[in-house]
Amino acid sequence: MQNLNLKDNKDIKAVIFDMDGLMFDTENLNRKGWYAAGAKHGYEMTDEIIFSHIGADLDTTRRLMTEHFIKDHKDFNFDELRAERIEFTHDYIIEHGMPLKKGLNELLAWLDAHDFKIAMATSSGRELVEFYLAHADVKYKFEHIITWQPGMKGKPAPDIFLAAARELEVKPEECLVLEDSYNGVRAAHAANMNVIMIPDLLKPTPEILKLADAILEDLTQVIKFLK
Repeated sequence: MQNLNLKDNKDIKAVIFDMDGLMFDTENLNRKGWYAAGAKHGYEMTDEIIFSHIGADLDTTRRLMTEHFIKDHKDFNFDELRAERIEFTHDYIIEHGMPLKKGLNELLAWLDAHDFKIAMATSSGRELVEFYLAHADVKYKFEHIITWQPGMKGKPAPDIFLAAARELEVKPEECLVLEDSYNGVRAAHAANMNVIMIPDLLKPTPEILKLADAILEDLTQVIKFLK
């Protein structure tokens, strides 16, 4: 655990959860899906191109992948590729259930018992969020789920986290964001919120070490951090 410069814990009234890679072990699952879809069409998929859009919205993901592949594949169709990646992920979840990240239910129960306001804020769409939750053994029922909407700037812009603060009726500086992606940490920092990174596929860089208030190994450590 690396404790950097978190504000007084007593000032924190709300905790905002990212979804992919933070609550659910979907980033690694999606990674496998991108590789499978790429191999089917003869695209040389790499971790570099996959990792470049983690935490980004759909438009950004489409742009980054298209810019990468269109040079060698003039007929590159991002939406077709993404549909096959989604099918891969969907089929796995239907068969095996949604894999949770370590400590998720324990942390949610502790936050609820200690009267923290709780929200989920994700770049994914509402339909996908509902599918994930329907197949996940999450004990806490999220009353506040903020998804990307047209007109919102995607992460690293702070829009989605500021929308969460408004819905929770708290000030940005009273929020703690839990994130696994670089763009998510950047977005939370830009929103003037406390932010803890819990690394998944991406490991903290020198930039992220400066922006994040702490780097923790898993969600169980957040409880110790807030006590």
